[in-house]
Amino acid sequence: MFVSFLKGAPFLRLIIGVSAGIFIQIFLSLNVPMILAVMAFAGVLLFVSARLPLVVRYRYDWWRGIALQCLVAGSGCLLVVLSDVRYHGYYFENSVQAGDLLQVRLEEPVQAKKKTFKTIAQVRYVVRGNMRIPAKGRLLVYLQIDSNARRLRQGDQLLIKNNSVPVSRSGNPGAFDHRSYCEWQQIYRQVYLQQDAWHLLQEREESSIQRWLHVSRGYCLQTLQQYIGGREAALAAALLIGYRYDLDPEMVQDYTNTGIVHIIAISGMHLALIYGALLWLLRWWPAQRFADMLKGILIIVLLWAFTLLTGGAASVLRATVMFTFLTLGKFLLQRHTNVYNTLAASAFLLLCYEPRLLLDVGFQLSYLAVLSIVVAYRRLYYQLRFDNKYLNRLWDMTALTLAAQLFTLPVSLYYFHQFPLYFLPANMMAVPLSTVVLYGELLLLIVGRIPAIAVMVGSLLKMIMQLMNTLVNQIGHLPGALMADTQLPLFSVLCLYACIGGLLLWMMHQWKPGLYVLLLAMTSWSVGSMFLRLNEQHQRKMVVYNIPGHTVVDMVSGRRAWRLTGKGITDTVYDRYLRPAYVYYGIGEIAGTCAEESLFPGFRVLVAGNKRLVIVDSILPKRYPEKKLRTDYLLLSHNPHVDIKQLEKIFDAAYYIFDASNSLRNIQRWKSDCYVLTLRFFSVPDQGAYVVNF
Repeated sequence: MFVSFLKGAPFLRLIIGVSAGIFIQIFLSLNVPMILAVMAFAGVLLFVSARLPLVVRYRYDWWRGIALQCLVAGSGCLLVVLSDVRYHGYYFENSVQAGDLLQVRLEEPVQAKKKTFKTIAQVRYVVRGNMRIPAKGRLLVYLQIDSNARRLRQGDQLLIKNNSVPVSRSGNPGAFDHRSYCEWQQIYRQVYLQQDAWHLLQEREESSIQRWLHVSRGYCLQTLQQYIGGREAALAAALLIGYRYDLDPEMVQDYTNTGIVHIIAISGMHLALIYGALLWLLRWWPAQRFADMLKGILIIVLLWAFTLLTGGAASVLRATVMFTFLTLGKFLLQRHTNVYNTLAASAFLLLCYEPRLLLDVGFQLSYLAVLSIVVAYRRLYYQLRFDNKYLNRLWDMTALTLAAQLFTLPVSLYYFHQFPLYFLPANMMAVPLSTVVLYGELLLLIVGRIPAIAVMVGSLLKMIMQLMNTLVNQIGHLPGALMADTQLPLFSVLCLYACIGGLLLWMMHQWKPGLYVLLLAMTSWSVGSMFLRLNEQHQRKMVVYNIPGHTVVDMVSGRRAWRLTGKGITDTVYDRYLRPAYVYYGIGEIAGTCAEESLFPGFRVLVAGNKRLVIVDSILPKRYPEKKLRTDYLLLSHNPHVDIKQLEKIFDAAYYIFDASNSLRNIQRWKSDCYVLTLRFFSVPDQGAYVVNF
């Protein structure tokens, strides 16, 4: 059964091998000679096996399959290496020198943050004197808030000073790993630019396609803002072209809490609606071979134009490639394709283009949702049938929504640690309304040059979106709307998928070993969870969190934590930095503050077990003790007016720690002193949260 299934979907075997190779290379970073050696060995094995007697080849054919998968996996490893911009000869970090400038092009609109503006830039040239050296690479750019930075637009070119540093990371336990996220997008450096550190250039090197995209996106945004306005215009832009930079954060949180955030992120649903609209608009074309070919080509061109207009997110690319294959098969080749093979082929092509898409959460959820619908939707739908067409339609939508959750649930719990319990009524309400809004927006763009009609369409769309936002907000604030703080380790995710797979094979295909797989996976999950709980009971560690402007230290013992918290810890800071750590460590009780000892004014001493932490957050005393005070850790907090050489006269510290409440200038000065005195130190803003087991 399984072999015949694979023969009908050959791309499934390719995507499995390529995905395995990509994962191996990303997480193990094999060197190229090793990859080539494994591929060469597999090639020799295939060459030799092809010359063996037929009986021997048939008996040991599984070796040939392993060798082929090794070749495919090796190709996946090479894709990661070859696509890594750091190994490219034009990568700007390989050629830049002290005093050089960088000419960059803004890839995204400038986004306003609390203290800075943020955007992503593509490096075009390294400017050295009167020379411009071609360069590549992407930069995460932060700009000082001022009126000139506010006027910057996507596509602008800047001349900036080269003071880039590695992308920062908080390193807080359980927190989002911003550095890894940027690295998966091939962004390895960031730069902070003050007013005098950049200059806007007048040149705009844009191709005709880029100019068309810029003008089209501008027309869409202007039309939506003119005839809809308010925060509904930002929602409309997100629904139509994926422009999410102006969305209200509270509104986004409401959509997240109800499990329908996919509505405001361009996805396969939007492409399906547009694809259906194109089929409906072109239904009058005669059913002839030549006419079908022209219809297919037109649909493909329009789909890809829309994809480029939205910025080409992973979920949009997946859907566009899939619909391209369907269109080719239906209108050009006049063949019906295997949906599993089409799905695997689209993933294979996208991973060949950018292998790091495999780690993109949107890419994973998009394919899992489609696969889940293909596998379970029809079987679930036929479990119930209603004579009433409205009830039958309602059950159809319910079955589709439930089926989409089957394979996406484990991944959602793993990444987001939460699950919206009212996702079903939220989807039943929001999907039809968003469909009406999407078609209405397309109509608004068509009649945008006719103000009388555009005003009526825009007003109607605004009313519908206000209704949708109100309903989403009310559902999201119902009691028990969100199951939060759910920690699901990777091992549990794999066990959960094994449970789902075994159950489906047993129920749908009457494959009895599927029941054994289900029972084995459940047992493994239970045993793994037991060991995790036991490990939590015996953990003992100290955590110095990376929280800008604050000093927070936790002493963790088992599932309890003793916390020393600086002043001004708000609920927002707690939810963003501390709560994920407590979920990650399984902490169920905050026992209070660690025991403190008093030595001198300005010093605080924390004692936990046999470890001592001294916190210095004030000036040094005028009188030094006769004998140095022994401590395991010396933490400098809130920019104390101290010198490392002076501290050496008072303390015999095994480790110096500089937390995120200090200025970068002071930290750099202290680091230089530690280098000179050969002292061990840890800079929290540079290296992330400090976690030590004891």
